[in-house]
Amino acid sequence: MVYDTTLCDLERHLVVGIVTGRGSKGVEGYLKRLPHPELVRVVVMDMHEPYRRAVRRCLPLKPIVADKFHVISQTNHALDQVRRRRQREADPERRAELFRCRWLLLKGAERLTPEEQPQLARALADEELRSGWALKEELRMWYQSATPADAEERLSTWEETVRRQGPAEFRTLLSFCRTWRQEILNYFTWPYTNGFVEGKNNRIKAIKRRGYGYRNRDNLRQQVFLSNRVLVASAA
Repeated sequence: MVYDTTLCDLERHLVVGIVTGRGSKGVEGYLKRLPHPELVRVVVMDMHEPYRRAVRRCLPLKPIVADKFHVISQTNHALDQVRRRRQREADPERRAELFRCRWLLLKGAERLTPEEQPQLARALADEELRSGWALKEELRMWYQSATPADAEERLSTWEETVRRQGPAEFRTLLSFCRTWRQEILNYFTWPYTNGFVEGKNNRIKAIKRRGYGYRNRDNLRQQVFLSNRVLVASAA
């Protein structure tokens, strides 16, 4: 399977480029052809090292922001790994209960319904799951930090909690936090996310289904660029 990388203007909500693959070469080629690179203010990305490498080479003075939803998804994945492990270790009845609660564990605490709260409480009777869930929620709330300095201090506190008492699956996050620390913290100076890009990815999948799959990659790309006109017309 061959992937494409989509580049978007987050302020105008437009796809501005599509390059082949998920490596740095295609992204570098696009960035080097930018007519006015000085107009780029910030670059938001998921935590994929080839993208970061390409931006650092072509736009070395531009800040990079790690998309916050991808950061949170890392903790969600760690929590789900804890749930899977504890589920394997449980008796059949408890195993079924933990499986039924798999989505509740990942849901934001403030969005739980009155019916869901006791279900989650039963799942969190497990000490390791309770610890992982608390760490997941703490990182979600961390994104409400008031200032970059406050965010940095709270992130350090969260990391220390993970290091001292977090489940093993969460301790693997410390490496990723260290590697992408500045990009994660940059969100509190440039609060941009890739929400539009994720929505556009869903639209691209719909375009592919509508076309029953495109054999010609250029035709698919043209359809993606044409979808920009729909967005512009809707905003007019």
